[in-house]
Amino acid sequence: MISLLLDTSNQELSVAVNRDGKMIAEINTNYKKTHSETLVDNIQKVLSIADIKKNHIDRIIVAKGPGSYTGVRIGITVAKMLAKQLNIPIYSVSSLFVLAVSNHVTGNTVPLIDARRAHVYGALYNIEEDDYTEVIAPSYVEFKALSADIDEAVYLLNSQEKITIDIDEYTHVTPRISEVERYEKALKLEDADQLIPDYLRISEAERNWQDNQ
Repeated sequence: MISLLLDTSNQELSVAVNRDGKMIAEINTNYKKTHSETLVDNIQKVLSIADIKKNHIDRIIVAKGPGSYTGVRIGITVAKMLAKQLNIPIYSVSSLFVLAVSNHVTGNTVPLIDARRAHVYGALYNIEEDDYTEVIAPSYVEFKALSADIDEAVYLLNSQEKITIDIDEYTHVTPRISEVERYEKALKLEDADQLIPDYLRISEAERNWQDNQ
């Protein structure tokens, strides 16, 4: 099975081609550039590196959020377009789970995305080499409240992103979406017409609109 995997949830970009769950080509970047400018080009590049034609792709796996509103939306839009164009299934995966498995850390793992104002998008997974347990589901939460409920774990953050929370120790992680196929149960089969980003909270514009009603 050939899978095309996409993660544009934040500043980082991760595009990969896997065969039977094993990475055969990937492109991972970690710099500020609009994904709308680079995603399609990098998909073409990674397919070329893998020597795979688009019509040989069997399924698409896309990170559905949380993360940057614009970034998540770009990845899902392109994934849906390709899935419908190629008439192949589309699967989603939490952007936090992508972070949790990218460094091959095992045991209690807390992937974090800084959400400003002392809040994070976070979760707690117990990761094994070929399985995992979701202990705390992905959520938008105050970091102090999340960490207070966790006794011992490895915290994962991308140090190239802006970090505003008060955290003493963490391990740097750059998302590598090629790793998620090691955990098939983390992948959710979606309807390409119904798939929407999982932001975990409403946007500031939506919040301001609600406050003014």
